[in-house]
Amino acid sequence: MAKQQQYHMISVYIASIYRQSKAEYKKKIVNPSCTGTQSDLLMFLYDHLGLCQRQIAGFMGVDPSLLARDVKALEEQGLVSCQANPADRRAKVVTLTRQGVKQSKEQIQAINAWWARFFQQEPGMDPQSLYQGLASVSQRLLAETR
Repeated sequence: MAKQQQYHMISVYIASIYRQSKAEYKKKIVNPSCTGTQSDLLMFLYDHLGLCQRQIAGFMGVDPSLLARDVKALEEQGLVSCQANPADRRAKVVTLTRQGVKQSKEQIQAINAWWARFFQQEPGMDPQSLYQGLASVSQRLLAETR
């Protein structure tokens, strides 16, 4: 158990795990021109349909203007499309195109394979407990920002 003066290391470890997993799976994806945030956005959109840019930015913890830049880049690559929200014409609903779905699936398979290999090498770690713990932290932080 970390001592309170070492809590900052939790963030360091999370960042390190994220970078290592991304570096490994980037070797396997088809479109290396996507930035890390753009590939995260594609995977997020695969599991979260019908959201507007502002909602996506909130869920992902990304500045809305930076997200807009990434959405535009993905739109130019033909991976996402944006449509006016029928409930609020000023808001854009972001959806994956057919090519975006294909690339998202490839990315998800690659990152899932990375984690599967990790858990095979660490049989004492419980993937479900790690998942539930991280999901709980994420949901708590999202609740605080709303």
